[in-house]
Amino acid sequence: MKNFFLLFFLLAMASCKRGGGPPKDAPVPVELVAVQVGPLKETLQATGTLLAEESVDLKPEVEGEVTSIRMTEGNSVRKGDLILQIDESKQQAIVDESEADFRLSDENRKRADILLADGTISQQEHDQVHSAFRRAEAALNLARKRLTEYTLTAPFDGILGRRYVSIGQYVSSQTVLVSLYALDRMKLDFSVPERYSARVKPGQTLQLTVAAHGEEKFSGEIYLVEPRVDVETRTVQVRAYVPNPDHDLKPGMFANVMLSVGSREAALTIPEDCIFPQAGGFAVYRDAGGVAELVAVETGLRIPGRVEILSGLKAGDLVARSGNLRLSPGRKLLPQPSSP
Repeated sequence: MKNFFLLFFLLAMASCKRGGGPPKDAPVPVELVAVQVGPLKETLQATGTLLAEESVDLKPEVEGEVTSIRMTEGNSVRKGDLILQIDESKQQAIVDESEADFRLSDENRKRADILLADGTISQQEHDQVHSAFRRAEAALNLARKRLTEYTLTAPFDGILGRRYVSIGQYVSSQTVLVSLYALDRMKLDFSVPERYSARVKPGQTLQLTVAAHGEEKFSGEIYLVEPRVDVETRTVQVRAYVPNPDHDLKPGMFANVMLSVGSREAALTIPEDCIFPQAGGFAVYRDAGGVAELVAVETGLRIPGRVEILSGLKAGDLVARSGNLRLSPGRKLLPQPSSP
């Protein structure tokens, strides 16, 4: 029985030596991709805030009781549309009084002209009558102008926000009546690092996304680059116009901004998952006649999914995109079909 177990053990060891796994230097399955050459745009990413092209909290110029409200919150209005009326009865009485004073002054002026021609009054008396006429005329014009201030109209085309007053409420020049926003075109405020300030100019186009609309991209155009650098943040403030015909964008929205600040016509690029850290830099495995060659590379710009190679590779070189963890210099490669 003892000899039987010894024989069984020897047979098992022999079996393990004959079939135990792949050879030590078996080729490693890898996906190989070619180094591509072509134009590469340098894109600056920033965050910004959307503003209405025009916005205002409407306040009255006078004090009084609200007698009529001609607006509906959330509705569109045109420039000059009536929004709200404040009691103007007292001011109307002042206008009536001023008109009466003006008519009397006008009659006195005409009479003074006749009396001066007859020599009945002096030139000084004549001038005093004319001065009184001009004061009465100015008082009437001021009273009429003040009368218009009791009628609040829209200063520009826009969308009304929330109303803050009701009929019968007494308001003053500090009372906010309603907000008005022009939304057909938005303003976008964002900042760029100082080092990019020379490459950002009015007229450049940009793209942005907002959380409310997922990956949908909106386009805009820069019209202002602040002529000074913020000494605390070392950034330059930039403002752009963004068309908003459907009013999808709202004031106060947070925006992710993408702005092209340059391009390279013959840049070398590879998928970013080809590179890996190596000795304080980056490296790739290049196909050198069917075996892996470790190559240190210098990287440049990065765009989603790809990275620029400044040195170490040339156009057309094949590099490993997968299997890097199993590769070592000199290891044989077994090319695999490209993944989707």
